[in-house]
Amino acid sequence: MKNVITFLMCSLCIITGIAQSDLSGNTIVIPERTQALEALYQQAKALEQNGTAAEINANRLAIKNAWQEIDPNVAALYRPVETINYPLGGDGSYRPTLIPERTEQSRAPEDWDTDKLLRTGFIDGLDMDVTTDGDIYIAAFENFTGGGSDSNIYIYRSLDGGNTFELWKDLPVSSSFFSKIQVITLDGTGDEYLLVYSMFQNGVFQALRWNMATGAFDFDTISTDVTDFGADANYPVSTDAQRVFATYQKTTSCTEVHSARSTAGSYGFDWVDEVTLGLCGQQVEFSYGLNGGCYTTFTGASSGSLYAAANSNYNDPASWGANETVVAGATTETLNPTIRATRKSFATDKVLILSSSRAAGSSDNYSGQAYIRENGAAYTPLTYITTTPDYNIAHIDTWMSTAGPVELMETSYVRDRIDNSEDDVNRSRQYDGSAFSPYEGVGDNGLDVFDGFPSAIAETNDGLPCMAFAGTSGSFGFNLYFDAKTVLIGIDENSFEGFKFYPNPAQDVLNLSANNTIESVSMFSLLGQKVLETSINQNETSINIASLTPGVYIMKAMIDGNAATYKFIKQ
Repeated sequence: MKNVITFLMCSLCIITGIAQSDLSGNTIVIPERTQALEALYQQAKALEQNGTAAEINANRLAIKNAWQEIDPNVAALYRPVETINYPLGGDGSYRPTLIPERTEQSRAPEDWDTDKLLRTGFIDGLDMDVTTDGDIYIAAFENFTGGGSDSNIYIYRSLDGGNTFELWKDLPVSSSFFSKIQVITLDGTGDEYLLVYSMFQNGVFQALRWNMATGAFDFDTISTDVTDFGADANYPVSTDAQRVFATYQKTTSCTEVHSARSTAGSYGFDWVDEVTLGLCGQQVEFSYGLNGGCYTTFTGASSGSLYAAANSNYNDPASWGANETVVAGATTETLNPTIRATRKSFATDKVLILSSSRAAGSSDNYSGQAYIRENGAAYTPLTYITTTPDYNIAHIDTWMSTAGPVELMETSYVRDRIDNSEDDVNRSRQYDGSAFSPYEGVGDNGLDVFDGFPSAIAETNDGLPCMAFAGTSGSFGFNLYFDAKTVLIGIDENSFEGFKFYPNPAQDVLNLSANNTIESVSMFSLLGQKVLETSINQNETSINIASLTPGVYIMKAMIDGNAATYKFIKQ
């Protein structure tokens, strides 16, 4: 029988405590920082954005030494993660295969394109990320259960915004089944890497890494006895200074929630500063925001309550705040929470938790519930999506561009028909910093989407959403698909000869020039809502767009009584 990832409904013990504990479970009260120590933490924030790996690591040791003078127990939190050397099977070979351009077949609903079939075969889990240059990486794994415990991970890459894909890497793994993967791209100035953080069914938590330019492969064991994890990265200009952060559940006396981070200069490897968050949980996820803000969410192992915690300083082990009960398990059953922080600084942050939710103890269907944290305050409920009793809202996914500050977030969920009398389908919704857009259907008519794990959401380099997902064969994931939003509702795109607009993306001002007089310009959201209109009546002008919310817009220009439309991105 194939292995699939479905709703988690286990029940374990729960421990109460404060945010920081040592790895033996002893409570540590973090003393007030001295003026010198506070200066080191401020220096740490500046170095994470603009410093070298050597400077970042030297600052970390300076913080550790400063704590040693104040409280050795806190200083002891700054240490490498203790792991065993767990081998990864397979020779790392790959067999490139080109996926042809999209062909027009049955049209997808709404304004999404025809589903592109990337791979035929069983799919037991997947994830996707897009670089700042618009390169798309999709990773999917299959566990082979016919007489062995081998598995395989397949990585598909598109360098043209999703028009064509190649099977970039094909990695067999011996004697291990994958349980979960998460794709993170490290791109910027310097060496660029694709990281696939992987949890295996035997509890090993590893980082698989490929150099994007050379394809060179390496891996690093982070921890063992892990039952779930969530990871994210910051984004300084230099990849040498970039780090990956994670929270994960590690079995000790129970499934304790742990936090750790990779070392600067290691490109997602060499993990340090492991600390427990003082609670036993399950279904953990993690998000990075901006300027050091780190956020995690998880459910209590026995209470079922939804918890959240925040760290203001790049997963520093002594900077976790107290665990917050977002919603009590006694009143609300929460499944598969995910968390995403907008690109705003910690004091002015905006963080969303999305989950499948229903009344505790009921047999009702699951709706999609959101909770929002703003400006460092407590999480409050926010409606995400409800549905009729015949359907569940399942396996929500989120994605944000690394450019900041920005609030535009892509989300997706699977609408599961409970009695299987009709196909399960993907839905896409966008969060603009204040509200969710109406949902959009994604998959082609007649395609039954797999409802056992999330359909991964991201954006193509034109700022429009894209999705990677699995179809269904029986009760298993089967065939890997990619789809992208390409056509704008009710707007025909054409162009004027000699018409120019720049820069694109633009932040505050959009400059226009044309061979003939530009009569007027109107701007619309992707939903067709007019957000700006101005008369021009000259060949060159500049338009102030500072008031627009970051995102993708349509500009309609009128010249000589004719209209043409253009897409531009507001940063």
